[in-house]
Amino acid sequence: MLTRARGAVLGLLIGNQLGVPTEHLGTAEAIRAAFPQGVRDLAPPPRESPFDDDAAMTLLLAESLVEKGDFDAQDVAQRWVKWMKMDGRGIGFTTLCALRLIERGTEPFEAGRLAIGPRSASNGAVMRCIPVALRYHDNLDKLVRVSTQQAAITHADERCTWGAAAVNIAARELLHGNRYFLEEVLHRLEGAAPRALIEAIGRVAWEEQGDLPLAIRGKAGYVVHCVEIAFWWALHGPSLEETLIFLAEAGGDTDTNAAVAGALLGARDGETGIPPRWLDQLGSARSVAGIAERLVAAGCAAT
Repeated sequence: MLTRARGAVLGLLIGNQLGVPTEHLGTAEAIRAAFPQGVRDLAPPPRESPFDDDAAMTLLLAESLVEKGDFDAQDVAQRWVKWMKMDGRGIGFTTLCALRLIERGTEPFEAGRLAIGPRSASNGAVMRCIPVALRYHDNLDKLVRVSTQQAAITHADERCTWGAAAVNIAARELLHGNRYFLEEVLHRLEGAAPRALIEAIGRVAWEEQGDLPLAIRGKAGYVVHCVEIAFWWALHGPSLEETLIFLAEAGGDTDTNAAVAGALLGARDGETGIPPRWLDQLGSARSVAGIAERLVAAGCAAT
């Protein structure tokens, strides 16, 4: 389980970093024009900003869970607010709205509700949720509850809260060695999660790769599409490397699609499934994977 847990954190960091340079290009055609040799290696981050929003918010959530011993919404929210003020690279619109409200004194869950709007069903809560799966891998009910709570701080739309729960249920099954996680996810979501999310996950088993909602105009970053894409590759993808390169070059919200898929594939295949060159290219960021072991140990100690 430890190598899978480390793989989940590293897979998320790598997927995010691989996809950042192509995130704003929109289509696969535009990416091919900008990167005629393809996207094969991690671009170094800016000197003063080691992590994009996906990775930064994930690691801050992980640190809070380890240091506080349990989920503390106020602590998590304040860590995210501090990051927003000091860096905030890549921060999404919905996240920004909620964190600015929290900065001005609004209670975290109320801020998430106030931030609901036409663009509120974005993937900013599923991109960062994986530490919850590691911390509560032996307590499925609490895993679901905390997954939705951490999401609701910025993304209270039920597609987002239940999307985070779905990703973490899948991650938990993969951490425990169950590569066929869809049945458990659908069982847990049935009767509670929004129909759009359940239908999207239900398609994954038989859906063709060419039918995945990768770069639909006006829908980049839609949480339901992000979950569907990540689940498809976690179930059907032959390797983490092939999957992340494909997603970085496919268009749409490349960095988050690759981050969530990378987390699930890392949980599926473990740290040994990650190409050594990518581990080398992470540099000092590679060391943060050690927090995965602390999260898993905390979950075991709690039981």
